[in-house]
This record gives sequence, C-alpha cells and structure tokens, in this order.
Amino acid sequence: MKLALFGGSFDPPHLGHLAFARLALDALAPDRFLWMPAGRQWQKPDQVMAAGEHRVQMLQRLIAGEPRFAVDDRELHRRGPSFTADTLNEFAQQDPGAELMFLIGQDQYARLPTWYRAETVAALATLVVVPRAGEAVVTPPGMPAHRLQVLDLPNTPISSTAVRDAIAHGDDISPLVGADVASYIDSHRLYGKKP
Repeated sequence: MKLALFGGSFDPPHLGHLAFARLALDALAPDRFLWMPAGRQWQKPDQVMAAGEHRVQMLQRLIAGEPRFAVDDRELHRRGPSFTADTLNEFAQQDPGAELMFLIGQDQYARLPTWYRAETVAALATLVVVPRAGEAVVTPPGMPAHRLQVLDLPNTPISSTAVRDAIAHGDDISPLVGADVASYIDSHRLYGKKP
C-alpha cells in the first residue's frame, strides 16, 4: 500500500496546498492521501495558530469533492510538541508493509537536518518535494538523496502568510483559499482585520 502524508500548519490551508496535493495524487498514485494539520510545532514555540478544530474544518472544506483525500488529526491530540518522526513511526507500525511518502515544501526540505530525528524521517518515508519556481532542489547535508522525489508544480505563488495579510487588510481571499474556506474564516472571524 502507498500512503501519502501531507503535513503542515495549514493556517489557513489554501489553493496552493490543494494544487500540490492534486499533483501528488496524479504523480504518486497513492492508495490513501492524508492531510495532517500540525499540533504544537517545536521549532516555532511562539507561533500562534488558529485552533486545531478550525484548521481541520478549513481543510475539510478545501478538499470537499475529492474522495481520495482525508484529514488525519492525530498530531492535534498529541501532548507536547509534534514531531514528524513520531508520526511516521506510528504509520510504519500500523502498516508495516506500507510505502510512506511525505510531502514537503522546498523550504522545509532545506531545513530537514534541523528536525528532530531527521534521519528517522528520511529512513521511514520517501520525501516528495515541490521546488520553488526556477530553483533546483538540493539534498541537505546528511540526508539520503535516493529517498527524494521532486514534483514540478506550475507556479502557484500563494502562502498562508499572504492569506493572513490579505485578511488583515480586508481583501477578498476567495481567489486564494476558495469560497468555502473564505466563508468559514469570515463566519468564525479568524485571523482578524487590522483596525
């Protein structure tokens, strides 16, 4: 069985995330594809995120209509910091024969050696990386290049930071996150506008 895992803050999830996931569905043909919103991120202890239940609800709206997608919220229920190595270990124990693929952005991939038990992450899963437009993906020192798969995604210059900034300035975010996610953010007054 091939299991694709897409982890991240998803604060909020946006159409760039969705484009990456759809590309991975087509290119990797996984049997299951799980979106995993992060719990408390140990490398960003001061980062304030929307509550986990809001991020799950936004993900559900973003992926609605694609039956091959599902949300896995296990990291939100973990006490203390959330480590990718622990999550991958859980999946490896649950399905010992499964082929694990972990989707990651180029920026995160470049910082992989700083992750908790990075060697475990690289040993347990093929790392699926989307490069920034026009940039080559370089394997970080100490990471095995043979556990890497690069997917070229047409340029989608959207970030969660840009979405939050647009909300703060009162801009329409529907083109960035889709109408359903935009409506959820508005109805729950997430992220807030600047006075």
